[in-house]
Amino acid sequence: MDLDKKSRDSLKRDIQRFGVTLDVNEWDQINQRCKFIQFRAGDKIQNQARVADSWIYISDGIAASEQSWRDGTSTIARFFEAGNICANMTSVWIRDISADDLVALTEVSGLAIPDDIFRREYLEGGAFGIYLRLKMIDAHLFAKELICAKTSGRTEVRYQFLKIHQPDIIASVTQKDIARFLGVTPQGFSRFLRRQKPDAS
Repeated sequence: MDLDKKSRDSLKRDIQRFGVTLDVNEWDQINQRCKFIQFRAGDKIQNQARVADSWIYISDGIAASEQSWRDGTSTIARFFEAGNICANMTSVWIRDISADDLVALTEVSGLAIPDDIFRREYLEGGAFGIYLRLKMIDAHLFAKELICAKTSGRTEVRYQFLKIHQPDIIASVTQKDIARFLGVTPQGFSRFLRRQKPDAS
């Protein structure tokens, strides 16, 4: 299947998943303004040094919010997968540079929703606006649980969060990337996994 069509079909299914139906005219208007995007693993989807101008609907692949530090290390705040809408939110909403990069960890394809369209629909839109508002509430609830897990200070709590909420991430990205999310070294993560083996399901 053509990847462009696959991405648009994915967005349409996600809209329907929230119980929202767009009429033909509304879908055509949104569809025309959304641009198909594709990135290779390691590409920066949005760069912290540039003001972002779009929101990304991921139809396939995994991305992450990545923050780089002066000592050359980097950490992952969260992962994004198929069905997620993501962006350097500080950058795109406040129109300023961000503290993190949005990075493709695998091959990523999806749709770029221009910020003017997103903002107009989110604040004043009809059916598509309802979808975006429901989507952001859903993302907020996810972020609330993520913050609780990340601030626990316990590797097992953070890893359990991934197993419950984003199991495909564990199977699809490198152990180094998972370690960066957990806040441990790759060696520390390997030791953690060895300790978990007796209890592995």
